[in-house]
Amino acid sequence: MGQIIVEQGIVKYKKDGATYFVKRHFAPSIDFADGRRDSALDKPRRYGTKTIPESFFSYGPIEKMVSSLGSGRVNVVAIKFKSEMDLDAEEVSKLQELVGPDFYFSRSGWDYTPESLPHRDPEIALGFQVVFDILVRNWDDGERNMCVVQGVPVWFDFGASLDPRCQNIYRFILKLEEAKEAGRTSSIIRYFEAYSRRRSQILKRAIRVFEGIHLWEIRAIVEGSMAEMPGFFAEYLARNVSQMAEEVDIIRGAFLRQKGQSDVSLIAEMMPRETYLRQTK
Repeated sequence: MGQIIVEQGIVKYKKDGATYFVKRHFAPSIDFADGRRDSALDKPRRYGTKTIPESFFSYGPIEKMVSSLGSGRVNVVAIKFKSEMDLDAEEVSKLQELVGPDFYFSRSGWDYTPESLPHRDPEIALGFQVVFDILVRNWDDGERNMCVVQGVPVWFDFGASLDPRCQNIYRFILKLEEAKEAGRTSSIIRYFEAYSRRRSQILKRAIRVFEGIHLWEIRAIVEGSMAEMPGFFAEYLARNVSQMAEEVDIIRGAFLRQKGQSDVSLIAEMMPRETYLRQTK
């Protein structure tokens, strides 16, 4: 049996030397072709036509999917469902009372040590995270969603990832710029603010790693996440993996500083205006 702790409105669960943040799982709303809306918590039913809503956002499955894909490749925390935590009935009841009817667990980044992480070098860790976040379209990977353990960064909170609106790389760039203007600068942008030959080599190494992800692994991870519409997310990730090098180049071109120029986005210079507007519609 673990220990449930409530601190300043945050619920934690400690067990076997590990600390987890307990987070409520919100099921996404599903839009149907006839205008109806339904909840993913309802009993599974067959529908003739479904559309992917732009607001599709499922914290538990999305975080699980991203964490599983990044495990062993980048410095990210582990995500676990309650079925993986061996909770007793009393613990489940107490956590439901504190958090909500459905919840999951995000391990504390402070639990990790440099020796337990894939990357101990901070610059390498950041470079691999940049490529990974481009892959999963995580625009909210800045300082608020990372901790530094003995000088090594560890990332958490992946709920902003895999947004259908951001699958288009140019719309993802716009989202990164919007977030920066709102004070949530992504690690992706910060990486290119101090770009160097070494950082370029790190990106090349990271691209090779993520291009090596197999379709069978994507399918297994998506199925294990228990996400609604697994086929959509499997296709989303497979497509991004296949275009990894090209999309990293596009991001680099958008945010790389040029000597003697102000730090502005170069998106408009990358393609004719008509093409750019068509891509972002």
